[in-house]
Amino acid sequence: MDPLEQAAGQLYGEAPSGFIAARNARAAEAKAGGDAELATRIRSLAKPSVAAWAVNTLVRHRASDVEPLLDLGERMRDAQTSGDRDAVRQLGRERQQLLATAASAARALGDELGVAVSEAAAVEVQQTLQAAVVDRAAAAAVRSGLLVRTFSSTGVDPVELDGAVAVASAGPVPAVASNTTASSASPAATTTGSTAARRPPAKKDSAAGQPQVSREEARERAAAERAERALATAKREAEEARQDAEDARAELATTELRIRENRARHEELAEEQQALRERLDEVQGELTETNVTAARLRKERAAAVRSAEAADRLATRARTRLTRLDD
Repeated sequence: MDPLEQAAGQLYGEAPSGFIAARNARAAEAKAGGDAELATRIRSLAKPSVAAWAVNTLVRHRASDVEPLLDLGERMRDAQTSGDRDAVRQLGRERQQLLATAASAARALGDELGVAVSEAAAVEVQQTLQAAVVDRAAAAAVRSGLLVRTFSSTGVDPVELDGAVAVASAGPVPAVASNTTASSASPAATTTGSTAARRPPAKKDSAAGQPQVSREEARERAAAERAERALATAKREAEEARQDAEDARAELATTELRIRENRARHEELAEEQQALRERLDEVQGELTETNVTAARLRKERAAAVRSAEAADRLATRARTRLTRLDD
């Protein structure tokens, strides 16, 4: 496996919050190992959005929720090609169920791994998987597990995958006929190529036939390369900052939603508590009344027992007198 693909495979398994630190550490390792070019290419890897991370994580950890969708895409294309409308309708219903399951799995997996996948991010996950169902290239991009951003499908045009996969060779990004080389090159190679395109033509020594570059041209070339690297770094940092801001807003929205839900639950429990207190007061009053009644009934019972005993004594005496008179 290409060293860049290997590094990317590890980095895109990281949570978004730890991606930059892990990427820089991996680049430093490559540089310390003597591979400065690999270090530059690793450092150029862009941080994935939370939604892209969720898709990558599903592919890595919940393939059973992703592969049925991608396989269903092949079945749908076969049904459409054969004109089997009943099969298309049935597969369409199955697709919606699988998409909903995958979105739920993404949020649950995010909770397990400590990454908040907002409702908006879950929608992006569904859109990306939906695009993978209808587009083979998008399916391959999803399977790579190296998504930087999510994408969607119009259902008519090919899915736009430019810049969606961290390492072009790891995902089948469709190449434009006029720019096939650029679309399949690595970030570092693309940067180098674009810099070379703007370089002034080197002068040739008429005697030796070899290029001659003046010091001034060399300085200009080096300055242009530094400026391009700085621009690429600034663009990457700006994109990462934008993603961080989106992630923070999504996390804030999720937190505010939980606060509202917690407040509503608190109010509901407070109402239940008040009702229980009122009921407790009623029960306490009823209990007091039963205690008073019980005390009264105990006295009445004692009096009834005494009356019954007195009646028994009188009955015994009466029977005794009756017996004597009979004798």
